[in-house]
Amino acid sequence: AGDKFRANEREMDEKLFSKKYDEYRDDIINDPTSPSVGPDDADVVIVEFFDYNCGYCKQAFFDVQAILKDDKNVKVIFKELPILSSGSKTAAQWALASHKQGKYWEYHSKIMKSPSKDERTLEKLAKDIGLDIKKLKKDADSTEIQEAIENNLELTRQLGIRGTPAFIINDSLARGYIGLEGMKSQIKQIRAEEG
Repeated sequence: AGDKFRANEREMDEKLFSKKYDEYRDDIINDPTSPSVGPDDADVVIVEFFDYNCGYCKQAFFDVQAILKDDKNVKVIFKELPILSSGSKTAAQWALASHKQGKYWEYHSKIMKSPSKDERTLEKLAKDIGLDIKKLKKDADSTEIQEAIENNLELTRQLGIRGTPAFIINDSLARGYIGLEGMKSQIKQIRAEEG
């Protein structure tokens, strides 16, 4: 009965997600505060909710990196979701601040690959890629960036996303870590259905 209950619960979750997603889709896809990589006219759009201190998010980073490298028709939108620690929130704020200097993907990659994510490390990584530290810190503490993170948290509450990583691939939700092959097969399926 446990499995059946879980299956029903999943189905309920999916229904809730679809209903809510339609309502929030525009906010999710077109939020100017969410950094993205890939062409605006891509035929597949992946939205990733993640936390810098989540082990599976780190693995997912390498998958996303591989997809962006190999597939020029995918756009990835990054939603910072710092739910694991106060350090996660600082990293998210600094990363969003780097977006204002046009170096989000570079900085995001550095943070993801770094074993340590304390403030000293964040500053060192920022210096390594030539970010203006003074501006970075000022922007990181801005109301605008605080609100962007709050909006992401509120979105996940509304959509019933309860953990990281979570991916929305062309409007359908994939919870948890699905791996590179999982992502590729979903992309392939989407193109087959839409082709």
